[in-house]
Amino acid sequence: MSAAGRFTPGPAHRRIVFLTGSGLSARTGLGTFRGPDGLWALEPETEQAMHADRLPDSLPQLWRVWGRMARIAQEHGPTPGHRAIARLEAPVITQNIDGLHQAAGSDVVAELHGSALRATCLGAECAWSAVLSPGEGPRPEDHGVPSRCPRCGSPTRPDVVLFDEQLPAMDLELSLRLARQADLFVAVGTSGVVFPAASLAPLAAEHGATTVLVDIDPPLEAGTVFDHVLAEDAHEVLPDWERHRNRVGGTSFLDPFSA
Repeated sequence: MSAAGRFTPGPAHRRIVFLTGSGLSARTGLGTFRGPDGLWALEPETEQAMHADRLPDSLPQLWRVWGRMARIAQEHGPTPGHRAIARLEAPVITQNIDGLHQAAGSDVVAELHGSALRATCLGAECAWSAVLSPGEGPRPEDHGVPSRCPRCGSPTRPDVVLFDEQLPAMDLELSLRLARQADLFVAVGTSGVVFPAASLAPLAAEHGATTVLVDIDPPLEAGTVFDHVLAEDAHEVLPDWERHRNRVGGTSFLDPFSA
């Protein structure tokens, strides 16, 4: 595995693309999903509610869980890693639903798993959606949206992708296009086991990209997938990259952040 600082993007890397997972947002208090300390292990009833076939009975639990996560994200704001990616002006493919890349200033963000900052209609043929105001509680009204769709009367739900649901087609297509166009593909804070996101680094490599994983605790098999594996804190590595790329001397505005 590469040590921090051993790999740094150079002038030849003109098309950097990031793939981000829950590890990038963990510093805000959102935590991760998998592993012994993940949400699925600590709150098994929450994991059970994430299956699409449990709708609509699972809606109160979904509103409670995703509303709380959206509220935490808004209260804490972007991390140094999010801000560094935005300063690098790199497009982002994210498995996160917290909106922190957009809050940091990233312009191109493909949200593979939807957004907890939006509500949508449970009706399969209805395209209604609305920005919500994250709060606490099991009702849509607790998060500033109606319980029934204003267009068709179906129940409303958080606009996140549940198990057994299709990923949003436009975001998936954008992700595939970005992976093919990248000359440097960087995965940050993701286990790399969830498809189709897990196929993006190999896809980028097939089209000539250098691939890098930045993760504080990378899986053992990561070295077989990525050219460089940095077993370091992304909130240190990525601001270093940003300072090097933008020739920022000394400390950066990114450094004072604390969670």
